Amino acid sequence: MTRAQDNKPPSGSRIKDLIVVFILIIIFALLMEQTIRFYLFGVDSLSYGKMKSVGSMGYTGYLQKSELPGVVYEFRPGIDSYFKLTDFRTNSQGLRDKEYSVEKPENTFRVAVIGGSFTVPAGVEIDEAFHSILEDKLNKENRDLNYEFINFGVSGYRINNKVATLKYKALKYSPDLILFVLDGSQFTQEEEKEFKAKSVKNQFFQSFTYKLISKNKLFGNDDEDREYLDEQMAGLDKLDQTLNELSLISKKRNIPICIVVLDHDFSHLGLSEEIKKLVLKNNLYYSNTIPAFKDTDLNEMTIYQIDIHPNSRANRIFADAIYNDLTNQSLLKK
Repeated sequence: MTRAQDNKPPSGSRIKDLIVVFILIIIFALLMEQTIRFYLFGVDSLSYGKMKSVGSMGYTGYLQKSELPGVVYEFRPGIDSYFKLTDFRTNSQGLRDKEYSVEKPENTFRVAVIGGSFTVPAGVEIDEAFHSILEDKLNKENRDLNYEFINFGVSGYRINNKVATLKYKALKYSPDLILFVLDGSQFTQEEEKEFKAKSVKNQFFQSFTYKLISKNKLFGNDDEDREYLDEQMAGLDKLDQTLNELSLISKKRNIPICIVVLDHDFSHLGLSEEIKKLVLKNNLYYSNTIPAFKDTDLNEMTIYQIDIHPNSRANRIFADAIYNDLTNQSLLKK
């Protein structure tokens, strides 16, 4: 036997060394992952219940098929859980809001708010939502009239879902004003005709390290933003048709409809001006929150670094901007 063969370590020892290295790599990866989670979410990263809520609405099990034409899907009634770290509850009608009677009480000014995830709003406590802030503000200012802002927003709603929600849900509540919110929904995509439920996933078990790395250009990728704006511009003809339909509903029901561009990204101002032209062409009211964000940093207006949804601070700005627009157009009076 040669000297080299004498010095060669047993194969069993080599396997043990590899196992140790593998375990150390796993420990390092887990420590790195928890560090990233704490960086993104603070003490909430230590809550299993909250962390498994950070992800897509489609995997939560909170959605169900709607039997109403064109609505396609809606929130399940009676949810009491979390979504994107915040409390998430729905009432007996499947609305993320407190209970409202379908029949409007006397001496009440009722506003139906229809939109997508910015309207829900994802990652914001319901008391800090722009429509809740508006309701509280108006009720404090007007002791002789009760204001109700009813939230019909559902995550992922496209413009066709919103129109159907207006026709088959919101009108049943006899609103005095309708806020039809354009909140990032793309009206260029094909309309979904059938709801296909996704399997519920425990979103605790995902890599936020990977998400942070893959989305580190979320707020500064000019190519992606340009692609988004180009897609929106291409859909303006379809939007014009929808606005015409809303105008006919407004006239038939004698209910003012205000189109609200709900956005916290000032780079989208040009698109909002094109939308305004179509809104006024169709004799509808208009509100735009984008100008209020001229001197703000988008990173400071989102729920957390890897998610573009507006936070509570942005919602306060939304509320102020919409309040001014509605007041200037005398839309908050009987």
